[in-house]
Parts: sequence; structure tokens; C-alpha cells
Amino acid sequence: MRRERALTLAGASLLAMSTPALARQQTEPAATGEANAALSLTNEIIVQARRRDESLQDVPLVVNAVTADTIDKLNIRSFTDIGSVVPGLQLTPNANGIGTSSSIRGVNHDVNVSAENGTIQYYRNDAPVPSSFVFQTMYDVGQIEVLRGPQGTLRGRSTPSGSITATTRLPDLVEPGGYVSGTFGSGSAANINGALNIPVIGDVLGVRVAGLHKFDRLNRVSSINSDVKPRSETNAIRATVRFEPTQWLRFGFLYEGMENDALRFDQVRSVAAFNPDYTPSAGAPDYGDIGIGDYLSVQSRPSTVSQKFRFYNWNAEADILGQRLFYVGSRTAQHYRSFGVRDLANFFPDLAIGQEADTRGTTSSHEVRLQNLDRIVGLFDYVVGYFQYAVPSRTILNESSITQLRLAGPGIPIAPPSVTDTPIYLPKGMPKEESFFGNVTLHLGDATELSGGLRRIHFTDFRDGLFIGCTPQLYEAGSCTRQNGTQSDVKENTTIYSASIKHRFTPGLMVYAATGSSWRPPVVAIGNFTHADYTPNEVAHVALPPESSKSYEIGVKSDWFDHKLTFNLTAYHQKYKNYPYRSGGAGIAYININSAGAPTIGNFNFVSAVPVKVNGVEAELAFTPTSQFSVGATVNYARSTIGNALLACTDALNNQTGAVGSDGLPDSVTPTLAQMQQAYGAERVAVCPGGGQSATFQPQWTGVLRAEYNQPVGHDMDAYVRGLLSWRGKSKTDPNNRFDDVGAYGLFNLYGGLRAADGGWEVTVYAKNLFDTNKLLTQDDLAQFTAVTDVYLAPPTFSVTGIGSTVYNSRYTGVTVTAPREFGVTFRVAFGSR
Repeated sequence: MRRERALTLAGASLLAMSTPALARQQTEPAATGEANAALSLTNEIIVQARRRDESLQDVPLVVNAVTADTIDKLNIRSFTDIGSVVPGLQLTPNANGIGTSSSIRGVNHDVNVSAENGTIQYYRNDAPVPSSFVFQTMYDVGQIEVLRGPQGTLRGRSTPSGSITATTRLPDLVEPGGYVSGTFGSGSAANINGALNIPVIGDVLGVRVAGLHKFDRLNRVSSINSDVKPRSETNAIRATVRFEPTQWLRFGFLYEGMENDALRFDQVRSVAAFNPDYTPSAGAPDYGDIGIGDYLSVQSRPSTVSQKFRFYNWNAEADILGQRLFYVGSRTAQHYRSFGVRDLANFFPDLAIGQEADTRGTTSSHEVRLQNLDRIVGLFDYVVGYFQYAVPSRTILNESSITQLRLAGPGIPIAPPSVTDTPIYLPKGMPKEESFFGNVTLHLGDATELSGGLRRIHFTDFRDGLFIGCTPQLYEAGSCTRQNGTQSDVKENTTIYSASIKHRFTPGLMVYAATGSSWRPPVVAIGNFTHADYTPNEVAHVALPPESSKSYEIGVKSDWFDHKLTFNLTAYHQKYKNYPYRSGGAGIAYININSAGAPTIGNFNFVSAVPVKVNGVEAELAFTPTSQFSVGATVNYARSTIGNALLACTDALNNQTGAVGSDGLPDSVTPTLAQMQQAYGAERVAVCPGGGQSATFQPQWTGVLRAEYNQPVGHDMDAYVRGLLSWRGKSKTDPNNRFDDVGAYGLFNLYGGLRAADGGWEVTVYAKNLFDTNKLLTQDDLAQFTAVTDVYLAPPTFSVTGIGSTVYNSRYTGVTVTAPREFGVTFRVAFGSR
């Protein structure tokens, strides 16, 4: 029988969780029965971080691995929960449903800035995919690998911070099997998933079908002004075919469909709770004091998100003359629809004011790779290949605003406020990347290794730009005007590299050094929908040049006492040029020209191209003294610093005197429109000298402590208890916001249950955030506000005599908070090959 088995970490050890100890991208179903017991004695994890099987302690880079066993043990139902076991990794889905925000090694990836050209690239079975697709499909997963540092000379796309690969389980060609798993928890949480494995032709053809139904209340934030409850429902199905007609030829195909629909409310707190000097607008709705522990919103209607994905993945492998030829192809069709409420403070509860978005796109990739099976002349391993990636997409937007008709002179309203719609169109872009890559490893005996790789990238992208007041029909008719600074016609050629050296001083001690580079395409940030040509400052902080980085890393990997104790330590330094730094919180206040041509105050997260330096340390200590007990800890430190650059900011006032005029520092209070107009002159957004602040809004220190103890109960059952403490150090979050500093905190999860000795069933009760820690994570620097366009009419003809604007400031500001405590139970029943 041709069945390769993936080695897994010893027994019930939680050290397979996510230590920089690594786990293999699973290419076979997990071992069961006697084979599983035998494998549990190896205390070794095999990875393919460098596109071939290697022991974790032999790889000269840091990889965090989360195995299928760990996902089940820690009740990880959402991809964002991976951050609880991988220190320094922060994963957050964007509110508009389009992609995610991620942070690792001191920098952020925000899809709203750099689209899917992120600091982190996501993969499904070696095929690059949109991050939001991976986030929604946590079921029947074989393994998740988080590679840190510059990636691209061996795998897919060039990224500066790392890559995340989620590998699905493959069909077993010999033994039928399957499983059903269900979790039911607080807040109506429900997650039911399962799989069925069918070997159609023994040792040749197998099929695996898996499915998911998930329901939860998101952040469990309800609104004072709505009976609607927050909700998110995901349904997905996956079918995988594995065909191996001969020993040397293998084929695979996967189809996956996923749909997600969600309703959410933005959480708020009272501004008076942290800024007693603040004065809201007269008549601002007062819903009483709201604290961060209330999990409340004041919206009259929820924001909505709908996502649909269709993913196709195919692959082939052939072994010829001691070489292995790979081909991996994929196609992802995606459709996002969203409605984001704009009147968050509920000044106009009867009006549906918001932004509607409809985005359709496809992602396709092809990779051909050749590598040796047998070492060349006993010295060399190589990998060479070709990669192609394309992401065409188009977006249709509708931005609604409020218009108030007023009587010229006294300015009193003469009609109820109404909604004005502005269509916005982003025609189909055509970004495409092609590259050739190669890597060679020289083995000098059994102890020393030199490795180096190159990737030559050719990137093209033509985007016709942003068209405000435009529909697809008007665009096709040639009746639209492009917003200046938003057109892209990019043709870039660049080369990235990687190199490493390692030496094993003893069987249990290895030291390594590595360096690498990365490159990302130019950025055009979308979201400033002003009805006028961009000013020079606006263009400079919307359209950014390509980013590049260089990284240097040293590390030691060691294990002691017959692999029972593991200690790994890595230190790194990375320098970025033109890193796209996005302003935090609610964004930068600027002078926006509304659809009537009148100036008003708007907010947008402008982006600045800045130099960044990152210094960091990652450490892991794991101890498995017996097969019944294990404990481990990982700690991550990352300090990123922005160099000399001009950052978009709000700077219309002197912070010391309060007088109108720029002082080069972000304003500590929001200026009025008149003050901004006086200070900015012909500009509409200010810039401030940057230097010294963090490039990320995450804490410098993070860590994870985990432990498990299990005890046989009778002859065929085990009892167990597991603990997981995720700790985050203090953070200033947004340095321009004096109200959003976050103190250090920890979240403790506890699990306990019973399982069959043969793995046939398991029941777990759990408590997440056991001590109900309620911690502020982010807070907007401004109170929520709603801007209104005022149109002044003069009798007796009631002709327009002027246009102005009014900004209504509320009593509340937007926040995000740690999730409330959750209790629940999980059951799992499995048979055969699982």
C-alpha cells in the first residue's frame, strides 16, 4: 500500500499547537489506532516550509504550526482565533467584508490599502487565495502554517512579513471513514462540521466530502435603537478527489463553495467617560452612559455584509529520473456586497444613510515547479519554477449623504432632511504577476548547509481609476470623469533574494543566519470620495510607489533530554522603503467637497509612504516530561519605528495656544471647518513630520502559555484538562490618539473532557475568556459625527443662494473590546480513517 504517514508531535502534547516548532503541511489523513500510538513516540514534526520534507529543528527559519489536532483541542472555530496561539499575529476581518487586516513582525496588512498585495500572503493548498476566504472556512483542516519573514523565492508571491498556508485534509485511498463535530456555546454560537472519506478504487482513487454550518453573534454588540440582533451565518461545502494511477504519477482536484451573511453593529462608549471637557452638538441624542462592558451600539439599523466564494484547485505530480515535477493551479470567483451605516450616532434614525458596495473579481494562479528527489552528486538540492497570478476585479459603490433645505437668512429648515445618492465606479483592473524562481542548497557534510534563492518578478497593472458620480453605464458611454491621481499603468520588473547558512554543532543544537528581500506593487488607496480634483497632498497620500524591504535574521534551535525539552530563539532586523502606513482610528479629518460642491469635514484613513525599521525577538520553550503532561510558552517582541517622512494628519491648530495655524503636530482637538480652511489655504489635508512612532497599532510584547494533563480512565477512555493563556503587552495603539492606550492583559481559556482511547469520540466543555476580561482594544480619536449639506433657498422663487454644511457631533465614540466570556460544549464522533 502506498500510504505515507505524517509524523506528529508526541502524544497529547500541546506543543504541536503553534510553537515555532513546525508541523508538516498535511498530505495524508491523520494516522489512527496502533499507527497513531506508534507515531506519538517520535516527538518530531515534519514540515515542507522549503518545499521538501524536513524536521522542524533543521529548518533555518521560524514557522508556527497549528495542527488539525490542536484546532479540535482548542475549539478554534474562526481563523482569527489562530492569533491566540501564535504570538505576534493579529488577524481581524474588515467590517466591509472585503478581506482582512493582519499584523505580524511589527507591520500591518490592510486589504483596504494594498488590496491582496499584503505583508502576509494566504494560501489554500499552495494556491494563493483571498484572505477573507480562508477566514471563513475553518473546517476539515489538515494544518495551518505561519511562516515568518520575507517569503517568495520558494513559494508563490513576494511578501515582507510572512505567509499563512491552510491545508485541507486529503482523501485516504485505503480506508473509508469520516467524522461529525459540533460545538454549541454562549451567544447562540453553533458550529457543525463533518467529512466523509470514500476510497473508490483501493490505493488509486479516493473522494472526500466535507461541509460546515456556522452561526454566531459576532462581537455580541446589540443596539439600543434596534430589535435586530447581530448575526453571522456561514455555509460551506468542499469536495476533494485524489487519483494516483501509478507510483510515479499523482493528480488532485478540489472544489469549495462558501457563503457568508452577517449583520453587525459598531460598539460605542460615552465620550464623557474619558473626556469630561468634550461638548457634543446641541440636541445630540442622549441614550445615557454607555461603557465598554455594555457591548452596545446606538445605530438604528445594522451594517450588512454578504460574501460568496467558489474555489477550484487542481494539481499534478510526476516523478521522472529522480526529479519531481509539480503543477498547481487555482481559480477563485468572489462576490462581496455590503452596506456600511454612515449615521452611526443616529441623528437621523428615519434615513438609511450609508455606503453600498458591490465587488466582483476572480483570482487565478498557475505554478510549475521542478525539484530533485535524490541529492545531486551527494551535495545539492534544487527547486526551480514558474509562477503566474492575476486578480481582475471591479467595484460599484453608492455613497449616500443628507441634504437639508433651509431658508436663506434665518437658516431654519423648510423641509425634512433627504438622502442624496452618489454613484461611484471602479472599472475592472487587470493586475498580473509573472515570475521565475530558483533555490539551491549546498550540503557540506551532515552539519553545515548553505542555501540561496532568487525570484525575478514581472508585474503589470492597468486600472482606469476612480470615477465619482459614475455608473457602469455612464462609464461605457464615456460620460465619466476620472479622479486625478487614481489611474494605474504599472510595468515593474524586480528581483528578490533569500540566503541562509546553518551549522549543527551537536545533534540537538543548530545555529543559523538568514537574509532576504521582498517587493510589493504600488498602492492606490480608495475611500476619499471628494467631489473635486485631489490636491497635491491628497494625491501624495493616496497614490504610493512600490514597497521594498530587506531582512536579517539569526537564530538557534535546540532540543534536550531526548527531545523532551525544546528551546528556540530568533532575533531579526528588517528595513522597509515606502511602507504604506495607514492612519488609524476613524481616520484623518480633512476638507471634503460634497456632492453639492460645498466644503464639509470628512474623515479618511490616508496612507503615507514611509521608511520603517523593525527589530524583534521570538522565543519558544516547550517541555514534555511525560506522555501525560506538557507545558510550553512562546514570547514575541517586535518594535517597529517610522523614519523621517511626511504623514497625513489634521493640523489646523497650535496645540499650545489653540490659535489657528500649523505647528507640525496632529491636533489634540478637532478643528472647525473654518479653522481648517484658514490654516490649509488651497490644500484640504495637512501633513506632519513623522519619525519615531510605531508602524503598527499592536503591542510590542505578546506571548502564549499553554499546558495539558491527561489521565487514563479505565481501559478505553482518557480524561484531560487543557489551559491556554494569551497575553498582550501594553500598547499606545494610535500614537496620535491620546485616549486609546491599552494596558497589558491576558485572556485565559480552559478546556476539559473525556475521549476514547482510540479517538472514536470526544466530549469537551470549555470556557473562553474564563475571567471575563473586558479590555478596550481600539478607540476612535473623534466622537461619532454626521455631516449634512445645507442648501439655502430664498423666497419668493426659492432659488439657491448658497450651499454650506453642518457637522453634528454625538455623545459617543467607536470602540472595539475583547470578546465576552463564552461557555460551551463540543462533541466529536469519528470512524475509520477519520
